[in-house]
Amino acid sequence: MNDSYSKALRTMNLAEIVETLREGLIVLTEDLRVEYASDRFLKMFQVDGEETLGRALSDLGDGQWNIPSLLDQLNQIVVQDVTLEDIEVEHHFDHIGRKVMRLNARKIVWVANSAKRILLAIDDVTEAADHARELSLQRLLAEGIVDTLREPLLVLDGDLQIIAASRAFYLKFNVDAEHAIGRNLVDLGNGQWANAELIQLLEEVVPDNSIIEDYEITQDFPQIGTRTVLLNARKIFRKGNNTKTLLLAMEDVTERRRLEAERDQALDQSNRLLEELNHRMMNSMSMISSVISMEGKNLSGDEGKGAFVRMRKRIEAIGTLYRTLSRTASVESVKADGYLSAIVHDAVSATELSPGVIDLDLLIDDILLSTRIAVPLGLITNELVTNSLKYAYKGRDNGTLGLRLITGKDDVELTIWDDGPGIDESARVDSGLGQKLVDSFVQQLGGALSRISGKDGTRYILAIPHSEIFRR
Repeated sequence: MNDSYSKALRTMNLAEIVETLREGLIVLTEDLRVEYASDRFLKMFQVDGEETLGRALSDLGDGQWNIPSLLDQLNQIVVQDVTLEDIEVEHHFDHIGRKVMRLNARKIVWVANSAKRILLAIDDVTEAADHARELSLQRLLAEGIVDTLREPLLVLDGDLQIIAASRAFYLKFNVDAEHAIGRNLVDLGNGQWANAELIQLLEEVVPDNSIIEDYEITQDFPQIGTRTVLLNARKIFRKGNNTKTLLLAMEDVTERRRLEAERDQALDQSNRLLEELNHRMMNSMSMISSVISMEGKNLSGDEGKGAFVRMRKRIEAIGTLYRTLSRTASVESVKADGYLSAIVHDAVSATELSPGVIDLDLLIDDILLSTRIAVPLGLITNELVTNSLKYAYKGRDNGTLGLRLITGKDDVELTIWDDGPGIDESARVDSGLGQKLVDSFVQQLGGALSRISGKDGTRYILAIPHSEIFRR
């Protein structure tokens, strides 16, 4: 200490210096009696000066200052001539409650009489200590939660320096804390994380409060090989949201992507095989239909020819399904509109009626029919349309044939109607194989078929429950 500094101190008012200090200050004799107590000390611990001065420290406040950890530290100063620096002591006082005190103490010698004294400065750090303890508990809780997570997690600061990492991260990427904590993300490993687009996105998370969801990268990592990883990042929320810390969560989806690729490959192969099967079935149906047609032409009796024609139409109805499947590149379902319309048009084209004689009135909801539904429904449509064409337009120059497929609340309703003279009950139209097939297919669909016939025409109504139509 230089002379000018010492002179300056001698000219200062020590009482004013003491009262300026934030800490409470007391002066103790060698036997730990209070010789001086600052106003700050008296106010801090809510004690009276007259009841404090001259008393042993251990007797203050009815013995509330009889704190072994404090007295032991002070006795060491007397005996060993040591100093205390930033020693924290926690104690509960009856009248002011719990306090955490930060102590600084040293032995001094009065110049005038060489008397030895202990100068003890006490700072009330209860609030700061509680805050630090709460932060420590929160940190321990956060670390526990992070280490419990199955997915790897990094905690980064605004400059993408790694603050913390989960146990799952260390295990998954085979790195240790020494090579991770404090390093920048781009320097981690052999630069596998130095993805320019990823780094730009992460740098925007904090200032823009943006988030990253399911950002996918595929990289080769040391010791663990190529991995496909999904990344999610967001800024850690705190009151005021002034933090610059962000969380980077990772999910290794390598195996999932491999299985998805294998599944897609197998599905694609299955679809190609089914498409090829549909194509061959369509060709086979066409070939069978042609053979039946050729054989039918060689028959002489009308009844035999009619049977061959009906057989050919039934086969062609099934062929229409496979032709529609092939055209739409589908293997399991067809659109009702295109499919049923094709059956009606094919049936009309196959009759010997003049072109334009029959006006078609078609209204079909755009629903998908599984092949399980499409085959029997197509055969039913073929049989009923064929009956109308056979009996409703004899001796007529024109007529109307209609088909409706409407989706109702509980069922799908197929209506096929004509404007012919109606069915002659004495002709026993329903006694043939066609009607038996229709009844069988209706039962297969779980539906109900009704018929209304009169002088204004014949109408068939088939109701199929939703549970059957939309069951896969």
